[in-house]
Amino acid sequence: MRLALFVLPLAGLLLSSSAALAQSQGAAPSGGKKGSNSQFLLRRGESGGASGIAARGRARAGDCPGALVLFDDALRSTVEPTLFRDRGLCHEKLEHRFPAIDDYRAYLVARPDAPDGDQIRERLVRLEGLGGGEAEAGPKSEPEKDKAGGSAEASASFSMGEGGASASASSKTGGKKKRGDVIGPSKDGDARGYDEYAADERKADEAESSALREGTGFIAGAFMHVPRYYFLGGSASDMAYSVDVTLRYAGSPSITLVSELGYSAIGTSGSVSALGGPMVLLGGELRIPISALAADQIVLGAGAAFEHYTVAGTRLDFDFWSLKARGGYRHVFGPRVGLEFLADGGPVFTSDRSGAVLGGSVALVVGF
Repeated sequence: MRLALFVLPLAGLLLSSSAALAQSQGAAPSGGKKGSNSQFLLRRGESGGASGIAARGRARAGDCPGALVLFDDALRSTVEPTLFRDRGLCHEKLEHRFPAIDDYRAYLVARPDAPDGDQIRERLVRLEGLGGGEAEAGPKSEPEKDKAGGSAEASASFSMGEGGASASASSKTGGKKKRGDVIGPSKDGDARGYDEYAADERKADEAESSALREGTGFIAGAFMHVPRYYFLGGSASDMAYSVDVTLRYAGSPSITLVSELGYSAIGTSGSVSALGGPMVLLGGELRIPISALAADQIVLGAGAAFEHYTVAGTRLDFDFWSLKARGGYRHVFGPRVGLEFLADGGPVFTSDRSGAVLGGSVALVVGF
């Protein structure tokens, strides 16, 4: 009865907190201003509709003048950032300096952390450094190109898409790619293809939609707390353990609400002196990424726990209350499965004594 009186209010508190947090994440602020638009701007799968797809197809085929018309049409109905980037590539190929600058700036403002951001910035700096007196009059004629570039007549090929873009340039003076003409460096300095960028951005999308990495949502898992020791009245208990299930809600990329429900035991199972009973914990967690896309994390947390024990031989029962802090390491496999190793401890209180608990745990968790 005492356990029910404690668990039911705590469960209600957890559910109401999770619902309120989920509602606050989805609601837009008052005053007509929308909330964070990262869910739109960072969805790299958005292609810009039929016009955007057709525009990229013409650009790949070398028809940049025709592609520009379709890019303009696509951008009347969407502000997908990659459309600005790809239109900028076409403007640059046609030597429309200022429109290319505007498009590159729009792309970098919308997606400052884009995988190809460094190379787009290089292109932008190069265009901005060409000087202010150049007329914006479309592509030069062949004689003008020869005057401007001598025998180093440049040719460019483009590969564009919603996931990424690559462009390479070669000259008749050697055919070697210039680093500034490669969107997105690789380890050996060569151009990276569209498929590589698409794979990179799919991984980034997965991380942003995963409650275990950089996204929000529910997390479920199973815990094994072992070993664990209680220190009460100047003496240490036999080794304790607990087997728990956990339900969490990640309300932001770094903060998670945590609940655990399980069975705890002290001593050798089956002996008359063994103790066992249910446990419940409510708390919070801070995750600190230490590798790209939050594949590896430092986890810090704290919470309050209640444990009810019954002695096997005498059927006497008593309650433990504790405040616990925890910390450790989590690795996330793919976007949604994590393995974590934690150490925890804190003060423990019974009806007539106080002490401490120290232990460790391993958990397998899944994000949704």
